[in-house]
Amino acid sequence: MILGRMCNFFSSHGLALILAVGIAVRLLLMPISAHPFDMYVWYNDSESILTNGPLYLQGFPPLWYHYLMVPVSYLYSGLSVLLPTATIPMSTLPSALDFYPSYNITVVPGLLFNFIVKIPFLISDVLVAFLLYKLVGEYTGKKSLAQSAALLWFVNPFVIWISASWGMWDTLPALFSLAAMYLIIKRRFALSAVSLSLGIAAKLYPAVFLVPLIFYLYKTSNPSLRLRNLGVFVGVFVGSSLLLFLPYLGTASNFISDFFLLGSGGNVETIIPLGPFTFGLTYWSLASHLNLGSGGILFVSVASLVLFAAVLLLVYWRSSKLSFKSPVSDLSMAMLFCVAALLLSYRIVCEQWVIWAIPFLVILCVTGRVPKSIFLGLSAFALLYAVLNCPLPFFFLPIAPWATDTLLGMVYFIWSGESVRIAVLVISACLFSLLLFLSVWHLSKQPEEKGKSN
Repeated sequence: MILGRMCNFFSSHGLALILAVGIAVRLLLMPISAHPFDMYVWYNDSESILTNGPLYLQGFPPLWYHYLMVPVSYLYSGLSVLLPTATIPMSTLPSALDFYPSYNITVVPGLLFNFIVKIPFLISDVLVAFLLYKLVGEYTGKKSLAQSAALLWFVNPFVIWISASWGMWDTLPALFSLAAMYLIIKRRFALSAVSLSLGIAAKLYPAVFLVPLIFYLYKTSNPSLRLRNLGVFVGVFVGSSLLLFLPYLGTASNFISDFFLLGSGGNVETIIPLGPFTFGLTYWSLASHLNLGSGGILFVSVASLVLFAAVLLLVYWRSSKLSFKSPVSDLSMAMLFCVAALLLSYRIVCEQWVIWAIPFLVILCVTGRVPKSIFLGLSAFALLYAVLNCPLPFFFLPIAPWATDTLLGMVYFIWSGESVRIAVLVISACLFSLLLFLSVWHLSKQPEEKGKSN
């Protein structure tokens, strides 16, 4: 009888079923899998906070490295007294299970830490699903499309992999960026500005959304209230950003210069803190296989930077032409263009950055402006790259004491086809760039939709 009632509930409440399935899969993966290097960094940061106090750690971007790591660290410390941590010294594992020997990883964080550190990502995933459901539902008036939007996000294997398996916080800036869009459409200008500031404090990329949001505000405001609305939005944005970043302004300037310029220390082939001068889910990764000299590396670096600036200006120009009579659709398109400008021009595209584009792609997909085949292809290539770039078995080191032989067998199998793995990575990266280009090209050629109610 109870089971029958549950089935009836889920059949009539599609969103509840989507959330139940997505949460169940995430809860299963959260403790047992993690990116070995990134989780080691979070673990060391947590130990530093617990040893030296919450003001000691001043990492960047601050929302994750400080504001959220502090409660995560103390929650882990409190629960570790009551629950086994299952922390594993790397020295006790076979050397073949150390994918990053040059980084001197000494500890594999255990099941408890992996689970606790990913709780903010679980929450942000759920909130993005709710926002997409609400945005699409109000925009289209169709519950089925709203449920499709939540489904494409929350049960997306790539999204699940990044937040629940990898343990990367990219869904946090995605949440605040989407919230900024939703709130400005709802005429909650101050809250929208605060949300955008929080997104930038999580990762810097939401800063590119400031221009299209200002365009939207300018074009949709009553002329008599236009300056007031712009003043509220920009003023609150500047004020909240200063509060969030004031202790980190020096770190921010260093981070930005390292991101766009080659690393120092005489090694022209690296960029601090990201690694090789080209890599990731981009056609630029081909350059790393060309054995370029210092002159070629410098050319690629400058070309990438110039291309990014040019494409971003082109995107802003295109966004300025939008009427925003269909706010959800037009703003989603403008914000997707901004993310695509970075993903299609910068010479480094970490696979988790694809998360930044997915909420806007979801909205445009379920409303028919981006073909579903392109959306599914982008997600599939991103997932394939993510599980091959740091090969799959290395994500499951937290369960190595119970599955050592299985993991070793997977590692030896992957190494036996190392050339194939590299080739698949390159092909996946190029095809991803091609599909993303096709999606934005397809959008740019479409006529504007007529205004719809929100």
